[in-house]
Amino acid sequence: MSDKKPIDQVVPGFSDGFPYALRFWLIFLLSLVLLGYSVPFSIVLGAIGGFGGGWIVAWWKSKDEPSKVTEEEPEEPEVMPTKVRGLTVAKQQRESRIRKRSQKRQTALSGFLRR
Repeated sequence: MSDKKPIDQVVPGFSDGFPYALRFWLIFLLSLVLLGYSVPFSIVLGAIGGFGGGWIVAWWKSKDEPSKVTEEEPEEPEVMPTKVRGLTVAKQQRESRIRKRSQKRQTALSGFLRR
């Protein structure tokens, strides 16, 4: 009857860092009050610091495995027509090298940018 989802489905890893976020919030709150800042200001900054600290702890303790890169099968050389000029062959070879390099760069950076 109720379509409520657990918090882990809405915000993955939230429950891992939540206890730490509360601790950080309390530490920031008490520290700022002891330094002489007003209580509402300390509550807001403490909450921001606690959220950030909890987020970092949840990220640090995450158990994500790096994705495994599958090796591609080597491409078969293209069949070239019998009567092709030398410049055309050189251009085709250069374009195929550029395509291979761009594919390697994409796979190398895709794992880095995925997180």
